[in-house]
Amino acid sequence: MILINSRKLIIDYFFYLLSCLFYQLCKMKKILIFFFLYSFNLHAFNDQLNENQNQKSINLRIDSLNSISTINFEYNSFVKLYMDSYLIKDKKLISKMLAISKHYFPIFEQKLDKYNLPLELKYLSVVESSLNTRAKSPSGALGLWQFMYPTAKEYGLRVTSYIDERLDPFKSTEAACKYFIKLYDLFGDWNLVLAAYNGGPGYIQRKMISTGHDNYWDLRPHLRTETRNYVPKFIAITYLMEFHKNYKFPIDTLDITLLNPDTIQIDYQIDYKTLSKLTCLSEEDISYYNPSFKNDIVPKGSTIVLPKSNIDDYYLNYQEYKVFTQAVDDKEILLDETLINYSVVAGDYLGKIASNYNLKIYQIQNWNNLKSTKLNIGDNLFLYVSDDHLKKINNVKPSDKSYTVQKGDTLCDIAKMYAGVSVSRIKKLNKLKSNNLKPGSKLIIPKI
Repeated sequence: MILINSRKLIIDYFFYLLSCLFYQLCKMKKILIFFFLYSFNLHAFNDQLNENQNQKSINLRIDSLNSISTINFEYNSFVKLYMDSYLIKDKKLISKMLAISKHYFPIFEQKLDKYNLPLELKYLSVVESSLNTRAKSPSGALGLWQFMYPTAKEYGLRVTSYIDERLDPFKSTEAACKYFIKLYDLFGDWNLVLAAYNGGPGYIQRKMISTGHDNYWDLRPHLRTETRNYVPKFIAITYLMEFHKNYKFPIDTLDITLLNPDTIQIDYQIDYKTLSKLTCLSEEDISYYNPSFKNDIVPKGSTIVLPKSNIDDYYLNYQEYKVFTQAVDDKEILLDETLINYSVVAGDYLGKIASNYNLKIYQIQNWNNLKSTKLNIGDNLFLYVSDDHLKKINNVKPSDKSYTVQKGDTLCDIAKMYAGVSVSRIKKLNKLKSNNLKPGSKLIIPKI
């Protein structure tokens, strides 16, 4: 009995200790909860304090922009949304733009200053094209300033099969400045000008009339989404690039830089390969400086952009090149071409011959003083055929057939026997150093 009672006392004491421990834990939990709530509120308070301080700093910087610009920069929730997006998601884009801007902004600033326009308009090119000279929109807008074809033509930009000046940084910026002036004359407010640059002046004018609003921020809710967000995006880009040091953006490095560029006029049509030899610049660098030319060809009378040091190289080599080019034009010398004496056979016509030798009909007419397209069997035609094309039509492997030279044969006579075969090709294939032929000798005739 005593034993049972002792056990009961031990158990009761054990549960007593557990209850005490549980009580102490409860007290500790309350303390922990109290401290947690306190620290959370303190952290939230600090966050709010930092946010208020940050907003105050942003407002001060915005005010500094407004003090030097005629554009009215405003910081609001719409602008903040884009600023936060660039700071969190697109920080790399800003870093890249800061690097590229070193090359293009001096060009933009020079043109904007020439027309007495706000220098901050240079940041519009970042919004439009991310400073990509070859940027193309789904609607067909092209270049740094994203000109559509009709607007480009209206402001004097050439768009042909050889050149598209919407891609030219100098000329497209000049056109953009003229367009800015026209838009400002219409609206008298830079925020409306920016909206019109995106949406079109007619669209903005119609919205102003239908809503009765002449302030962009009042008009904004009534605009299509892209135009609605255009001005906030521009303000965010301008702010972040102006004050990038405050946000410690890293600045990217680029492989190619625009080193002290200048312009020269080209008197002859010239390809990038030849221009590279004259300027001591790579074709890639020439293209980088001159993105507006198509097919790597500079048309006669065009203006090109080059570093000043390379322009000096061009002029040093120019006179020799001019003489050479004139000789090529006059066919006094051939440039990667072979002169063929072609004998007309049954079934021949100018279109067929031109197609076979990758030529134009008018070229054959000019070379042979033909006043019509009529041909007679046995007529001899002079053709200037590119070496590359000759390689395609004349198989370099010897034919199974050979020709045995007869007494009185000439290379010209033998060439006439085989349509499309030139004297020069027979000589080259048979390694003949002269036109003299030995009767009985065998000649390999190239395949056609």
